[in-house]
Amino acid sequence: MSTTATSAPSFLRDLFTGDINESLLFPYPAPIDVRRAEEAETVKRLVASLNAMVASGLIDSRRFDEQERLDEEVIQEFARTGLLALTIPKEYGGLGLSASGYARVFGAVAAVDASLGVLIGVHCGLGSKAVVIAGNDEQKARYLPMLARGETLAAYALTEPETGSDAQNIVTRAERSPDGKGWILNGRKHWIGNGQRAGVIATFAQTPIERDGKMTTRPTAFIIRPDMPGFRVDGTVRKMGIRGSTQGELVYENLFVPDDHVLGEVGKGFRVAVNALNAGRLSLASGCAQGCKRILDEFTRYAEARTQFGGPLASFEITQRKMASIAADTYAADSMVGALAAAIDGEEVDVALEAACVKVFASELVWRTADEMVQLAGGRGFVKPWPYERWLRDARINRIFEGANDILRLFVGLNGIQGPAEELKEIAGALRNPIQNWVMVSSFAAGRVASALGKRDRLVKPLHASLRKHADYVERHTAELAKATQDAITRHKKEILQKQLVVERLADMATELYARCTTIARTQRLIEERGVDACAREIALTELFCLQSGRRFRAWREELDSESGEQIDALRLQIAARVRTEGGYRSGDALLDVPVPPLAGFSLTRQEQEKHLGL
Repeated sequence: MSTTATSAPSFLRDLFTGDINESLLFPYPAPIDVRRAEEAETVKRLVASLNAMVASGLIDSRRFDEQERLDEEVIQEFARTGLLALTIPKEYGGLGLSASGYARVFGAVAAVDASLGVLIGVHCGLGSKAVVIAGNDEQKARYLPMLARGETLAAYALTEPETGSDAQNIVTRAERSPDGKGWILNGRKHWIGNGQRAGVIATFAQTPIERDGKMTTRPTAFIIRPDMPGFRVDGTVRKMGIRGSTQGELVYENLFVPDDHVLGEVGKGFRVAVNALNAGRLSLASGCAQGCKRILDEFTRYAEARTQFGGPLASFEITQRKMASIAADTYAADSMVGALAAAIDGEEVDVALEAACVKVFASELVWRTADEMVQLAGGRGFVKPWPYERWLRDARINRIFEGANDILRLFVGLNGIQGPAEELKEIAGALRNPIQNWVMVSSFAAGRVASALGKRDRLVKPLHASLRKHADYVERHTAELAKATQDAITRHKKEILQKQLVVERLADMATELYARCTTIARTQRLIEERGVDACAREIALTELFCLQSGRRFRAWREELDSESGEQIDALRLQIAARVRTEGGYRSGDALLDVPVPPLAGFSLTRQEQEKHLGL
């Protein structure tokens, strides 16, 4: 799987230049049982085992939430059934599932219980995956079999109090040991899933390396174990949601790590982190999509059962609007997950941008869906023993996990404009001598005109009439995204890096286009396989999603195109500057100004916060 090389194709990145590279989406990939029949049977077996654990009462989400931990018996049963061996190659005792197979199993686990999803995601998708991706033969032979058997859990220790999950700028340091046989690590990691009990931990630290004749620092990945001198767990944290999972605070105090526990190359740890996170974003998105399906099932059941004002809540048009929107958006999220998983399996494309936008889309959808469930249930949505308030609490972390959504939007937008920025740079140079460089200038101008008319690239794949009109809007909106990108670069030049509100809109526009394209591609495949009459449901879901997505796209485009959009942004920044200067809200009260006690302060570290609060 390519994640950094821009020479590999990327459907999403091409959209920023006005190109619709439909060969990357059409035909939409077949389901797992068509592509990998043997693996499909494994997936079915694993999900059946999971369902049996629920039926027997072994998996009890209410109990996990109340006791704030998972039962040891559950972890042992996961190990016995193979649910801890999902991503480990078969030659090391694992199941060797493809990205598609793993995403489907993870989605089932996370939809049953979010805390179990964290257990699987950290062990299989991050900790073990880092060893699979970057480990040498000796490291794999030593650690992967025990992880596959569930003899111990894996963890992934990247996040720090000071820098979050910014792998490039972590502050944990590693220096060469005096004997020259290893590294001495010093630093702190927090919120590390499985960290309090994991026997194999993939972690990261800045190491000194030589670049261009000068010494600098770059992240390096290491395998560490809790029995290494200098390692300790500084307690666990209590959380809003996913309470059944346990997150530990890890401290490295002169922690000695031998050379044979360097994971990958010294100074190349960022690559290890990025590859693991891309896979993690796919599985997280799958969990969110599957979660939406289960919540919509309960939403529908409750709305039919609950009677108010002479009829069931399901008979109200407002309730039906919510049902329809959730269903259409879930269909789109599921379509995005399927396309991304197949692209990762193909190992021929750069999926970094797609993984980021799918994670953003699905995680925000499951939050909205859980919130609507609470709203529908009213008072029951807010209190125990009903599960709805827990679903909402559990859903919230997804917008933070695997990269905060705000940062991922900037990641998508800034990476998307790189290609057009380079193109414009070349054109700017050519314009200094337009006669000599007329071919380049004229071809660029022709490209801009074609793009503006939506003619530069089209979806040439034959589509059913019900989908063709939506494909036409995709073509038009792709051209508009390319024009908006070019205009933003031309207007802001180097300052575009600081224009986060502009970059955010571009990223959201691209995400909506990717969602529409994958949804159209999926429905077209279903029509070809089943016939139109058998796809009435999917055609309706596609139409509703495309219509709503198009409206969101136009709103962002208009804000970029209009003076009012710039005025709004300027006003936002002006007000924010005043709020910062004044330390919060300082306008007078509409009823009566009276003094109120200040809120307790906060700190970036748990220990300082507890000390401040007297805990």
